[in-house]
Amino acid sequence: MDEFRAGKHHPEERHPGASLPALLIAAALGWLPAPAPSGAPEASGAVPRAIVPDGHAFRLEIADTPEERAQGYMYRSRVGSDEGMLFIFPDFTFHSFWMKNCLVSLDIVWLSDDLSIVHLERDVPPCRRDPCPGYSPMSKARYVLEIASGMAKKARLRVGEKITIEGLAPEKETHAP
Repeated sequence: MDEFRAGKHHPEERHPGASLPALLIAAALGWLPAPAPSGAPEASGAVPRAIVPDGHAFRLEIADTPEERAQGYMYRSRVGSDEGMLFIFPDFTFHSFWMKNCLVSLDIVWLSDDLSIVHLERDVPPCRRDPCPGYSPMSKARYVLEIASGMAKKARLRVGEKITIEGLAPEKETHAP
């Protein structure tokens, strides 16, 4: 990941030696990158984590841009039992997934605005040939969590349970379903 993607550092860090008035003018003219999306890791450097009801924690990679969401876990040869990828979408709708170019099976967990599980697909296999099947939730979701195959069963995840996400900047606005 590009650590200097928009919003990952303060403007002064991206533009050393720039004076505050110059930065303010540049910002007013739109010459500086936009602030980080609400799902950006906190400035403290804390690694984002998803904590499920049984207490298991997954270190998260965040997919909050169209490019990151499209890439997902493609071409990865393994996903550890303590790893996960949180897809953050700008809209609350039916987000369909497929396993094209995925090399490992995954559990896919769709989450509502309040991080309640609204749908689960367990042991989703890699797509070996086209056309790849799609996996869609039965309810609208804002977030999708992908974890290693078998971890949803091991953690006894069920629809209706809530997941806690730590280490992300707080959302700037409330999204109503």
